[in-house]
Amino acid sequence: MPNQHNKLWAQKSLNQLAVQRAKEAIQQLGHALPCRVVAVSGSQVTVAFEVDSSPWTLPQITIPKAESPWIRMPTQIGDTGITVPADTYISNIVGNSTALPKIGVIPGNLSALVFLPVSKSISAPQDQNAAIVQGPNGFIGQTTTGSSSSVITDTSGTTITFGTTSLKIDATGVTITVGGISYTFTPAAATFNGIDFNTHVHGGVTTGASNTTGPI
Repeated sequence: MPNQHNKLWAQKSLNQLAVQRAKEAIQQLGHALPCRVVAVSGSQVTVAFEVDSSPWTLPQITIPKAESPWIRMPTQIGDTGITVPADTYISNIVGNSTALPKIGVIPGNLSALVFLPVSKSISAPQDQNAAIVQGPNGFIGQTTTGSSSSVITDTSGTTITFGTTSLKIDATGVTITVGGISYTFTPAAATFNGIDFNTHVHGGVTTGASNTTGPI
């Protein structure tokens, strides 16, 4: 009987040890926690965690944004989201290191996270069935290879460009440029290659069937 009693105590201790080891392992893992952006620097953001972590205080951390280099988000201070953990270090793919991380090396629980934005319920889309691209200063759509082509919409207007041909719409009117020649349309006038359409004159005027020279 004494031996059986000792075995039961040993079994309980081993179980408690296993539970403690499991808790320690979980603590080492990254955490997907709600957070908000407090600073933006290029493709990285500094976030503050929006959780009650008492009696501990979670530090603000600087982490990369979960986005592709082909579609960049105009992340702003106050934007909300969650942190997404990786199973190993990601410094090599975000450009902070060239060393390949080793599988099985568990990163610190706040050292392999990315910021994933989450929309708020009060920010419903303007059109539920349309893709919406917007930002405080509009958007830029452009090619990275081949002929230069772009669409830029900002607070000053919209410019569509392909090579040397462009269409610009702003507060003054519309300007079309083709082959180095500009055509400008405003509420007051239309200008072709610098010549006012409404007030221009022609030289070589002759009464009869003769044609005039070009506009002056």
